[in-house]
Amino acid sequence: MNETHRRTSTTAGKALVEARIHALDRSTAQAHDLEHVAEVDGVNYINDSKATFLDATLRSLDRVQGPVIWISGCLPVELGSGGPHDLLRNKVVAVVLFGTEAERNLDALDPFVEHVYFALEVRTACFLARELARQGETVLFSPGCPSGEGYANYEERGMAFKQAVRDL
Repeated sequence: MNETHRRTSTTAGKALVEARIHALDRSTAQAHDLEHVAEVDGVNYINDSKATFLDATLRSLDRVQGPVIWISGCLPVELGSGGPHDLLRNKVVAVVLFGTEAERNLDALDPFVEHVYFALEVRTACFLARELARQGETVLFSPGCPSGEGYANYEERGMAFKQAVRDL
């Protein structure tokens, strides 16, 4: 094998490996990251369980079209510190907080959302959001907090949401 052929094969091999890595990154990034789960009675259900901090949730709220029923875990204290006021006021029609710590930092929502509901678990939060949502709205499961409440990680928590949506 001559030197030119060897360099071409090596370059082509590296390009193929890089393309596979890029494709794998793109395909795994879809799971639990603004993942469309289903449409039920004209309401879209989106799993964004990967959003384990406020900035990720705010990004997701901004990207979702139309009014949102937001399912969240315990609220981060920085939610009430100015930045997201307009976004919450314009996008979120109701908030369903899940978990035993759901009422912590509730004051952060006062000026933004009139309708706040509570559920102990993700499944109940999903069923409650179904009752609240109207055609054309989106139920966004974007906890904005680390996993906990019996879930080992965001994947497990997201799977619980997806199963609850399937059971609607």
